[in-house]
Amino acid sequence: MAQQATSSQAVQGTKSVSRAISLLRAVARYDENGAHLSALARNVGLHVVTARRLLSVLLAEGLVSFDPQKKLYKMGIALYHMGSAAKQFDIREKLRSTLEKIADETEDTVFLFVRRGTDAVCIDRIEGRFPIRTLLVDVGMSRPLGIGASGLALIAFLPHDQFEEAFSASVKHHRSSYNFDPQKILALARKSQKKGYVVSESFFWQGVTAVSVPVFDAQGGVIAAISVSAISSRMKHNRQRVVAELLKKHQRIS
Repeated sequence: MAQQATSSQAVQGTKSVSRAISLLRAVARYDENGAHLSALARNVGLHVVTARRLLSVLLAEGLVSFDPQKKLYKMGIALYHMGSAAKQFDIREKLRSTLEKIADETEDTVFLFVRRGTDAVCIDRIEGRFPIRTLLVDVGMSRPLGIGASGLALIAFLPHDQFEEAFSASVKHHRSSYNFDPQKILALARKSQKKGYVVSESFFWQGVTAVSVPVFDAQGGVIAAISVSAISSRMKHNRQRVVAELLKKHQRIS
């Protein structure tokens, strides 16, 4: 009997997932103007009560959004982040030769980060020829947005309201597991915005200095961050500016 009950639950779970995906697709079809609950339920052949229950879950996960005044459902911001994560392979391929060129010229380690939710994820790393290397992050590793030069570059150059939202979300999710001072990071962000690049000079990791810039797409949106990292004795102020200018030459891709 227990086995039958477990099997029945698995079937129901599969049906719920399938129905939720169908609702997402329906929301996507109506996304330009939004859709009412009744239209979505009718579109996928669900009872309004069932559709409302599934949409409430999708809403809680950020996969759909809801306008309480107009009673309309649209696509959620989480889907944008998921789509951005899927694009990381294309970004890595486009920037691979650029990273190699920067590593060759600076002789230091070059990192490529993209945003995934409240995290900054390393999707590529090229080691320079200099014998002392700062390999703080492996490809595939993540850290909170705002932490590290690249993690800050990914959000510091967003429009002000988007920066505030992204940084607040990162603090909320990660403050308990990362010992960082939000006010100090905000101050560094403001300084970086004026200069056009981020310099983390023993700010997050003692003895390590990193310079980072955001990478923009054709529409001016931040899609990645490139950073060069070295031991601090090798990255004095004059060299920080030289590295920053080099990075700026490569911060736009089509």
